[in-house]
This record gives sequence, structure tokens and C-alpha cells, in this order.
Amino acid sequence: MVRTIVNRDLRSNTYVLRLGAAAPDAPAGTPCVIIDPGLDREALAAELAACGWQPHAVLCTHGHFDHVGSAEWVQREYQVPVYLCEADMKLAKMANFMMAAFKLPHRIRLPEFTLVVPEATVVVQEQTFTFHALPGHTPGSAGITVDNLLFSGDSLYARTTALSQLPGEDAVQLRQSLQGLLAWVADTVMVYPGHGGHATMAEIRRHNTALHAFLAAA
Repeated sequence: MVRTIVNRDLRSNTYVLRLGAAAPDAPAGTPCVIIDPGLDREALAAELAACGWQPHAVLCTHGHFDHVGSAEWVQREYQVPVYLCEADMKLAKMANFMMAAFKLPHRIRLPEFTLVVPEATVVVQEQTFTFHALPGHTPGSAGITVDNLLFSGDSLYARTTALSQLPGEDAVQLRQSLQGLLAWVADTVMVYPGHGGHATMAEIRRHNTALHAFLAAA
């Protein structure tokens, strides 16, 4: 089960993924992972208080501040590891500089990241998460898969493209990453992007005309 939090700043998505049995009335203390904890720490805290789930890890699709903004709080509150692809560590360290450039009034503290390499797997409560390299939006962007789910960060959206003209972005590299991703991800996989709504890969292939135009613009 996936719960979605839409953060106030930049409308990024934070996901809380329950681990283990699929019973709808999961008891308090049920393990979960946090994917891309954004800047709205209060909303994340409220969600965890409401469901009573217990975070066991934080997984970050990339190092932009709106996807790692609350990671330090989760780590400090729950004593859990925070995973990020090593190629985005430099970008994560620029978080407060970029927030100032976006004229955001607050600043963040970074967690102690556990750095991973492309195609690395992380096992949390017997669930295996794989970090698939998707460079382009950032050097270390990853699509994180578990079961029939793909958390695609800002590399793949449901209805639009992922270009943002931020430092470190490479449109050619992103195009190659997406072409590779579309070649192997099954239609039945549910995609949870970093912004906007979720959709199956089949729906994205069928309806994301902006994506098709971007891929054809080589």
C-alpha cells in the first residue's frame, strides 16, 4: 500500500510504502519505507502519526532538495538509513544554495547518506528495492523498483516530460535513459513520479504525448 503526500513547496510527491502483508487495517508499528521525503516535514509527520507505521529506511530517487528535504528529520526521529545514488551527493550538498535561488525562505540539514551505485539492491524487511540508473535529470537519478512498482523521481512523469533546466541536467542523457527504461518495464507496472499523479506504464505509453515528442526529438 502506498500513501502519497504532496509537499507544499514545488508540489513534489513523498511516498510512504507499507511493507509486509496487504491487510487494509495494518496495525500501528507496521514497517514502511519513505521515498523522496520533501520539504513538508509537518505533513509527513502527520501522515506517519495517522497511520502509525514505522519507517525502516528512506530511499531517494535523486538529490534535489525537494526530494531529500525531510530525510534528516526521518533519520534523526527513527534512526534509519537514507539511501542515495553516489553520483548525486554533490548535488545534495548544493541544496540550500538552490533553495535560496528558488527564493524559498527555509533551509535544510542533510542526513548521513548511505551511498549506492547504479543497479544496487537494498533489502528492507525482506523486500528488495533496486536502484536503476536514470541519469539525465540529475547525474545520479534512479528509478527505484520493488514488486510491481516503479518510483521514477523526476525522470519519468505520467503526463508530461521531466525537463526542468536545472544545473546538471542533460537532455540527451535523459532521453537515452528513458528509452532504455521503456524497453524493459512491463505495462502492468505502476509508476509513482516525483511530481503529479501516478499511472501504469501502459497508460504512460498510450497517453503521454509530451514524452513521445521528447523521445522523437533526437
